[in-house]
Amino acid sequence: MVNLEIKKPIIPKGRRNNRRIFLFGIFFSVILFLVSLAKPSLTDFLHNRVYDVLLSGNTGQPSPVPLIVDIDEKSLQQYGQWPWPRYRIATLIEKLRNSGALSIGLDMMFPEEDRTSIEMIKKEFYRDFGIELGFKEIPHDLRNSDKRLADALSKGKIVLGYQFLFEEGPYSENCLLHSLHLNRLGQVRGEENLEVFIEARGVSCNLNMLSQAAGASGFFNVSPDPDGILRRVPLIIEHRGKSYPSLALATLMQSLNKKDVLLKTDDGTPESLCLDKTVIPLSSKGCLLIRFRGKSKTFEYISAADILSDRVPKEKIHGKIVFVGTSASGMKELRSTPLDPIFPGVEIHATVVDNIIKKDFLSRPRWVPGLESLLALGLGLLSTIVLAWTGAGWSSLLLGGMGVTIWQASVWIFRTESIFISPILSLIVLVCNFSLITFLKYRYEEKRVKERTREIAMVQEATIESLSALTETRDPDTGGHIKRTQNYVLLLADYLKHQPKFRQFLNHETIHLLCKSAPLHDIGKVGVSDRILLKPGKLTEHEFDEMKKHTAYGRDAILTAEKKLGNTSFLRFARDIAYTHHERWDGCGYPEGLKGDQIPISGRLMALADAYDAITSERVYKAQLPHEQAVQIIAEARGSQFDPDVVDAFLDLEENFRNVATKYADS
Repeated sequence: MVNLEIKKPIIPKGRRNNRRIFLFGIFFSVILFLVSLAKPSLTDFLHNRVYDVLLSGNTGQPSPVPLIVDIDEKSLQQYGQWPWPRYRIATLIEKLRNSGALSIGLDMMFPEEDRTSIEMIKKEFYRDFGIELGFKEIPHDLRNSDKRLADALSKGKIVLGYQFLFEEGPYSENCLLHSLHLNRLGQVRGEENLEVFIEARGVSCNLNMLSQAAGASGFFNVSPDPDGILRRVPLIIEHRGKSYPSLALATLMQSLNKKDVLLKTDDGTPESLCLDKTVIPLSSKGCLLIRFRGKSKTFEYISAADILSDRVPKEKIHGKIVFVGTSASGMKELRSTPLDPIFPGVEIHATVVDNIIKKDFLSRPRWVPGLESLLALGLGLLSTIVLAWTGAGWSSLLLGGMGVTIWQASVWIFRTESIFISPILSLIVLVCNFSLITFLKYRYEEKRVKERTREIAMVQEATIESLSALTETRDPDTGGHIKRTQNYVLLLADYLKHQPKFRQFLNHETIHLLCKSAPLHDIGKVGVSDRILLKPGKLTEHEFDEMKKHTAYGRDAILTAEKKLGNTSFLRFARDIAYTHHERWDGCGYPEGLKGDQIPISGRLMALADAYDAITSERVYKAQLPHEQAVQIIAEARGSQFDPDVVDAFLDLEENFRNVATKYADS
């Protein structure tokens, strides 16, 4: 019976490495996908930076409807320091109303009674000094500034501002706020019990008399992101089970004569707010992403002093939604925005109204984070395929193209659809995959280079042994000689590397190359005839001249290899050893008659190693001499035949030489 063994196909190592890299890339892409679902703070920071860059290039033109009446430095210089008497605020409001303002939002609070009112001054003087002041000549309607302001608030579409509080603490229970009539669409799973909007703990509010007179109010809280940059504002905040509008929303609703809005939710999350026919997209907790129009003073500012002094034509105010605030030093509330680190708070309200009027909204729908994660996963898998199966040039080009495409797509969608889809996750995946897979490919390539280097070294050693074996076929006494001389050279080099004279030359790499090339020192003997090479007696002068030529034969053979393989140090050392190992320190050697330091160190070491082995080994032309006699002969040749330093090293190592001679003795 014949057994047939089916062998598995051999998969090339490069393909196996590519498969490993591909699997590593897929695993890493999935890990990044899972990390993206956790929404780490680092990616939030990068998302915000990209959002700021996109916003700075897509601001758009501001609406002419919002107008800011500014209590500026000019106003304070003309009418005195802040706070002004409230009758002056009442006068300002009346002038704005009479000029045809659609609605007026006050970016300020009046939480306490006006201490500049005549009635208040009269009470305090009587309390502190027991003096009864008389103001009979002053009309009753001018004696109480709060009543004067309340009267002004009651006659028009005026919206008071107030501030919600979120820290623990005692809060007023008697605040009169104007809640928002909110119709809801899409309630599911008991959504009425969910925290749809930001929940406030308390409120800092106006005098009840003023709030009751105004008939409308709104909070002026804003909510910067964790990095301190204001990108969104809440349009609605909940407090004690009721919903309240922002100052901007309440002021806009007053101008439109709207009393209620429609809230659309999706699974308990606010999706949009419908005001009349305008659908306002909301982010989490009922916030609006603001499309800032530029730096501060984008909208028209009019000094309150000019209004009070009747220096402003009514046409500039007619049909405008007015916000009254302050930009005076030390009084204005400044915010940092993506486009301006110093942005007046009152202009934020104007910007919100502008966005709603122009229906120019930025949005980040609920499906966007999921899309970003899926894109990151898809690009991770695609980039893994590209990196695993293409070269460095193509993979860099393709991944660069992917990155540019993702960025441009994000810019295009932001510009045309006003939807922010961040490219950060996708770019992070591309960069991380490129870094990881490039590192893995480098590691595998490094391993392959090491294996290739080891193979080359083995080939070199095999070649050397083959050439040395070729020499042995011509000279049967050479086999052990090659092994012994190789070890003798190693002993001498290791000893001399610590001496200053030899330290620079005899480093670890050089010693390794010397030992590798030492077996080739007699390779030139293949060019000498057997008649001379194997002659048992003493050579004639002519025969000795022919024998001397083996040094040149060896040099020329190695030089031919160098021309093919390049000037490698291994071949250079082999050439020097083959050509100069019969030179003498006193200059009487051959083939060049070099003297002293003219002889390469490699040749000096091999000269002594070759001589010791020739003395202690049996040859066809001589008998073997004992180790002690060899030591004596070499010591006597110090400074004549051999380098004195090399001889001194030999004398210290003579026992080691004896051990090597015994270990590799000819059988």
